[in-house]
Amino acid sequence: MTAKEDVVIMDVPAKERAGLEWILEESFEGWYLLHSKRTLRDIEVVRVAMSSDKPVGLVMLKTLEGTTGYVYYIAVAKAHRKRGIAKLLLEEALRRFKASRMQEVFASVEKNNKPSEALFASEGFTPTSFSEVSKRHGNLHTLNMYREMLVVPGEVLLRKAMA
Repeated sequence: MTAKEDVVIMDVPAKERAGLEWILEESFEGWYLLHSKRTLRDIEVVRVAMSSDKPVGLVMLKTLEGTTGYVYYIAVAKAHRKRGIAKLLLEEALRRFKASRMQEVFASVEKNNKPSEALFASEGFTPTSFSEVSKRHGNLHTLNMYREMLVVPGEVLLRKAMA
């Protein structure tokens, strides 16, 4: 069965998010796990992929400033990987950002995380750098965005124009 036949994606209110931490625990470790749990609690938007009335994946989204969006985390439960759920979550996130008139969307992935790199590349994301972002937004604005995105050493920043 493919994800598209079986999955519904919906918003999760902040008070109902604690029950999703197990998906993060299956997906991340160390600093990423701690940060993803904190982000899950505090972020504006969490969308969950539901299959047979059970959560099987999630995506966390944030508006950085006006017309710039950020995909914080995409996580899929181990038993449901390789079914296209992460792609569905990313596609839905991009539809949401487009409907909100975002001009660009960023994401960051660990260097050498080939599955994540391939997922974002399949939706038109390309690697970018601080200097490239600064050319469009100015240094101070870019510093503020990097601080909000929490891009850390060992990660690749990705960008997609939403034109």
